[in-house]
Amino acid sequence: MEVHHHPEVEKKGFKEYILEGLMIFLAVFMGFIAENIREKITDHGREKQYMESLVKDLASDTASLKAGFPFKDERLKSIDSVFIFFETHPGAKAISVDVYREMRRSEWDRVYVRNTGTINQLRNAGGLRLIRKQNVRDSLAAYDWFWDRLAYYHDTYFINQRDEEGLMEKMLNAGDLVRAYRLNQKFLFQNGLIQKSAAIRIEPTYINEYINMMNWQKVMTLQDEHRYEVQEIRAAQLCRLIKKEYDLE
Repeated sequence: MEVHHHPEVEKKGFKEYILEGLMIFLAVFMGFIAENIREKITDHGREKQYMESLVKDLASDTASLKAGFPFKDERLKSIDSVFIFFETHPGAKAISVDVYREMRRSEWDRVYVRNTGTINQLRNAGGLRLIRKQNVRDSLAAYDWFWDRLAYYHDTYFINQRDEEGLMEKMLNAGDLVRAYRLNQKFLFQNGLIQKSAAIRIEPTYINEYINMMNWQKVMTLQDEHRYEVQEIRAAQLCRLIKKEYDLE
């Protein structure tokens, strides 16, 4: 009977196994490094895009803040005009149309709305980790925190405005204004709805409370204006920092 002999398989030495394992490890490791490099390049590109977008948002914030300051100044002037009237007319039982308009102007102010487009994208995508520069990350966090504080003050500020409006409705005689109410077609009263020479009766019972309330409104408006002026400076400083650190000039 013919016997078939199987060819002998050459056994690998220990060193060959070590070498093959090392080659596999190096291949995996180099692939890992290449993937990390690719991700970093991608992240750096996204980071700069976010910073460019953030600079635009900061410019929008600055423009919005600057546009709002004249409204606060107008409100302060109206409050002072009301003070002057009651200072020169103690015990008054009626006001003129001009004083009425100043009272109405003193009860409202502009609402500031921050541009949160980029910061929301960064938060939702966990993109804050993309900001490598610690000074930019810290400054952005501080700027963000101050906007949260302004939101808190904003709520208190407008609650007091509503209180002023409610007190004014108690003080003004509706019978002298009901015709103007009916004819008015705008948010603010149209000129000519109330005759220039008309007198609008007021309830003396509420004058003392109203004047004290107006003083509180003036103080809060001054404080609010100062806070937003400081925030405008912060926005401009953060914008300059980002432009410098990311060479966006």
